Amino acid sequence: MAERKVETLLEFGARTAVVAPRFTKRLLGMESEGLVELVRGTYEPSALQGAFLVIAATDDREVNKAVSEDAQRAGILVNVVDDPELCTFFVPASVRRGDLIVSVSSSARSPFLARRVKELLESVVGPEYGDLAELMGWVREEVKATYGDQAERARAYERVLDSDVLELLRQGRRKEAAARARECILQSSD
Repeated sequence: MAERKVETLLEFGARTAVVAPRFTKRLLGMESEGLVELVRGTYEPSALQGAFLVIAATDDREVNKAVSEDAQRAGILVNVVDDPELCTFFVPASVRRGDLIVSVSSSARSPFLARRVKELLESVVGPEYGDLAELMGWVREEVKATYGDQAERARAYERVLDSDVLELLRQGRRKEAAARARECILQSSD
């Protein structure tokens, strides 16, 4: 559990520390790579010093409760895995494709359901959507430079998204996708 949480936090550039009496091989590897700080031992309130957010994922409800209470007292965001009553925020299940992030939450009612929907999204939202997000960043700048009117901009975005650009990206034809996007931007909406 800690491994998955750390990997997600690292994706977003977080500095991460894990407090536990023992660690997985992967966490030890992350430590040797300088990606995470591992604090060997049991939880002490001092472990929260300097933290912006805390995730408690022990198999001991009393420890999780203590972490939650200490964090809330210190004004630190806290998520306790599988115990929504002790949380001040929930972590959604997310699919990341480049700059495109699609998240699903059941508001901690059913993490299994959120995970199942995430798996469905992973099967539908392939890597080409990351390429599309990158291309749409360029498209956005072009559209803003080309059209002053918001309605014209919206029509230009729709022309790009309704075109075969995504299919070209799916086929790995990035240059052709960019050329097609440019055609769609300049195409008259009449």
